Amino acid sequence: MDKTPDGMPETTRGMTPDPADVLAEIERVQQKGYADQRLPLWYLPSVVALVTVAAIATELDGAAQIALTVADVAGIAALTRTLAARMRVRWRPRTWTVNAGVRMALWLASICGVWGLVPVIIDSFVESTIWQKVIAGVVAALYTAATNRWAENQVLAHSTGRVVR
Repeated sequence: MDKTPDGMPETTRGMTPDPADVLAEIERVQQKGYADQRLPLWYLPSVVALVTVAAIATELDGAAQIALTVADVAGIAALTRTLAARMRVRWRPRTWTVNAGVRMALWLASICGVWGLVPVIIDSFVESTIWQKVIAGVVAALYTAATNRWAENQVLAHSTGRVVR
């Protein structure tokens, strides 16, 4: 069957397009929409790094604390601006199902769990609270980067699947 310039099956003389071709085209468009709405892999580890910097700032005093806090706020603003500029596909509120929301919440809780447990585990090896926070931040950022696509796939598989351009 011939295709039009936009890739859709062409109908001629009252013929209807093959349903399998139409379904394949719908699936292709949906998969492209899903790929466009994925978070960049650098985003969540960067958020973890900035929150780690904020935690380290709480351990310091004076000018160092102020400098780290200002740099942290600027970093979070830059991340937010960059993400907003890159994301062309937005979720509709009705897209999220309870199941998808629970899966996302569990993944975020697992990140917080890793982040909270690492200092407890390494406490006997590293006495400096700043180094404990640095190591916890690095481990949490690596965990986030390693599990990001898996978590997104879980959420997409359990959402209602509608995307908006």
